[in-house]
Amino acid sequence: ASTPEIAAMAASIKSTCVLLGLLLVAISGVDAFASSAFGRSAVVACVAKVSVRMGAPAPAPATKTKSKTITRPGQASPAKPKAANKAQTAQPKRATQDAHIPMWKVMLLGDDGYEEDSVCGVIKQVIPNLSVDDIREKFQKAQKAGDAMLTVINQEHAEALVSSFHRCDPMVFSEALPE
Repeated sequence: ASTPEIAAMAASIKSTCVLLGLLLVAISGVDAFASSAFGRSAVVACVAKVSVRMGAPAPAPATKTKSKTITRPGQASPAKPKAANKAQTAQPKRATQDAHIPMWKVMLLGDDGYEEDSVCGVIKQVIPNLSVDDIREKFQKAQKAGDAMLTVINQEHAEALVSSFHRCDPMVFSEALPE
């Protein structure tokens, strides 16, 4: 091989390496140059030159590859293809445990024979999550208005509370009503 042929081959190899470098940068998406409009057109031109110099295009890989699109801030996301006429499956609604349980009010009934301290003590024993101040307020409301709501719970527990009030000493008059 003569010196001019060697120089031409070296220049060709050098330009091919530069083109492959640009192609790798474009594929990896690392360089801002490859993501610009000018960079993309340069990469397309490089690919065209490499394919012309190499002759036939490279054969397709034997295995299927998955491509992943990564969008950067400020770029529009690629449109996702929509499935045409795809039947939608209805998802069942999840019901909570208390969704179908009816709630009941436990009402304290007012009575002239009540002593405030003893009745409030019984209510505190049967329903311990009520504060003493709330119990006294509800007792006074029941004495004035005839009844006062103590709590709202499911029917089974409401009936159990009413029967507990009736078994206590002093007996506290109460009733369970649907909410």
